Amino acid sequence: MRNELYDQLADALKRKGGGIPAVKCAEFRAVIDELFMQEEAELAIMMPDMLVSADMLAAKTKLNAQKVAELLDTMTRKGLLFAINRQGTNLYSLLAFVPGIFENQFNTGPVDERAKKLARIFDNYLTAITKMAVSTPGIFSSIPFARVIAVNKDIPNNIRINTYDELTPYIEKAHAIGLVTCFCRHKGELLEKPCNKPKDVCIAIGPGATYMAEYGFGKLISKEEAFEALNRAEKAGLVHCSSNTGKYIDMICNCCTCHCMILQSLKNSAIPSLAATSSFRAGVTADECIGCGDCIARCPMEALAMKDDVASVDEKRCIGCGLCVSTCPTGAILLHPRAGANVPMPDSIQLNVAIVTAAKST
Repeated sequence: MRNELYDQLADALKRKGGGIPAVKCAEFRAVIDELFMQEEAELAIMMPDMLVSADMLAAKTKLNAQKVAELLDTMTRKGLLFAINRQGTNLYSLLAFVPGIFENQFNTGPVDERAKKLARIFDNYLTAITKMAVSTPGIFSSIPFARVIAVNKDIPNNIRINTYDELTPYIEKAHAIGLVTCFCRHKGELLEKPCNKPKDVCIAIGPGATYMAEYGFGKLISKEEAFEALNRAEKAGLVHCSSNTGKYIDMICNCCTCHCMILQSLKNSAIPSLAATSSFRAGVTADECIGCGDCIARCPMEALAMKDDVASVDEKRCIGCGLCVSTCPTGAILLHPRAGANVPMPDSIQLNVAIVTAAKST
């Protein structure tokens, strides 16, 4: 791929926002060269920010309409584009690098040599930008892309709950729900770094679920099956994470600290509670604590410690996931409203605009 074309494609992906930025470097170039053929890259950089049909894009680019339609379909099946059918017409848009293109390479659980190569070069890129972030402020946006959603049953009944603070309403009102393989844990397996947490617990909601099922990246499931997957995730000690949006969410990721990029960055942070948290924090009633230590073993952020045989919470490290609450045998730990809790953006469009704008200002 020509250097000029690579630069334009990297810029196009950067404009899409997302949780992991598109940063020009040798490691990112290796990923792009593996994913995009030259003609695919040329078409991708011509795509507008809004959804576009093959005919609209052909008229804009002066290309053959049938060729454009075939190329768009191929790119969608490769996981590079999002597609939705409206009134009999397929509309397309370039996906963000993460979440989007990255996940689609692993959502079906492939184990062939190409999947292993992709896992390796993706991992090289993530390692490279993590190192860059230490010396170059602004690599990652100051606007959190993700947020934690507490386990529903852990929130006391007397606390007012915003709609965006619980998962049940999103599942109940979804017109389509999809189940996909956890891309982070699958990537870990491909790199011979497995963990024992379940992989079949990540959920797509709405148009994203329909798209994934239609193009082979996941399967449609019932609401009952979605709740069963969430229960399995909670029992395994996984943290519910979603995009930092409130009115709509596209995905519910159930994350582990050994492979999830979001939780890893939180755990390595000096103050995880400043980033992707829920609207709650944990608190211990000392008189009811028996000092068993179950909560300490279960906390993904190492936010709990034992002092004089009583568990205590470091509020700077608590992300409010609720896993300590669900494991406490005496009910000594409860979730409490977090002062100054993050209010999510309404939807992904406004979130990505905020992320891209914040990146430009740094």
